Amino acid sequence: MSRLKICRRRVDHGYQTNGCDQDGNPSAHTLSFPHFDFSSNVDPVLNISYPANGSQKLIDIEDERKLAIFMEKRMGAEVPADSLGDEFKGYIFRITGGNDKQGFPMKQGRKRKSVRGCIVGQDLSVLALAIVKQGEAELPGLTDVVHPKRLGPKRATKIRKFFGLTKDDDVRKYVIRREVQPKGEGKKAYTKAPRIQRLVTPQRLQHKRHRLALKRRQSEKVKDEANEYAQILAKRVAEKKAEKADARKRRASSMRK
Repeated sequence: MSRLKICRRRVDHGYQTNGCDQDGNPSAHTLSFPHFDFSSNVDPVLNISYPANGSQKLIDIEDERKLAIFMEKRMGAEVPADSLGDEFKGYIFRITGGNDKQGFPMKQGRKRKSVRGCIVGQDLSVLALAIVKQGEAELPGLTDVVHPKRLGPKRATKIRKFFGLTKDDDVRKYVIRREVQPKGEGKKAYTKAPRIQRLVTPQRLQHKRHRLALKRRQSEKVKDEANEYAQILAKRVAEKKAEKADARKRRASSMRK
C-alpha cells in the first residue's frame, strides 16, 4: 500500500499523522487527535426526593452560587437549604449522590477510573438530595403530593414487622392485595396477591424433616460401608500374612531335607 493511501485513510478516521496534511499529501504535521469537549455549559440540576411521600422532582438552578452550600460536602452530609430560596426555608437536605457531566456516578469511597468519588464539586450536572426535614412552605409537586406504594411487603418477616404481628399470627390474612383491571370491555376486575416468601407451613416443615432424615440415612450408610470395607481389608491383610507364614514354613522344611 502506498504512503499516500495510508495517509488518506488516517485523515478519513479523523486525525492527522506525521507526514500527511488534510488532503493526504505528505507534510510535516504532528500527530493530532479529534477534540472531544465534555465540559458543556449545562445548568446544574437538583434531583430532590421526599421518601415519606414517595415523590421526586427535578429543579433547575440557574445561579450556581446558590449551590455553594453543597460544595466540598460528602455523600450522606445533611445541609440546610435556606440559601436556595425563600420556598426552601427550614428544609434540610441529605446528599445521596449525583452524576458529573460525563455521566460518571458518585459513590462512597475514593475516586477511581470509572467512579467520580463522594465529594461534591463544580463538575456535577445532577445532584441527588433527599428531604430530611420539611420546612415551613410546601414544595409544589414534591411535598404536597403522595404516591402510595403500589406493592406491599412480600417476605413473611417483613409482613409481620409492617403490621406488628407475632409468630403465632397467620400472615396470610394480612397480605396486601392489588386490584387488576382487565383490558377487555365487560370483564370484571380481580385482585392479585404476591406469593409469600419464607412462610413456615406444615409442608415446609415436613420437607425439612425429610431432608434431615435423608442426610442421617446417608451418613449411616457411609459409616456402614466404611466398617464393611475395614473388615474386608483386615481379612485380606490377615490372609496375606498367613500366606507369607506358610511359604516361610515350606522353605524352612525344604532346607532341612
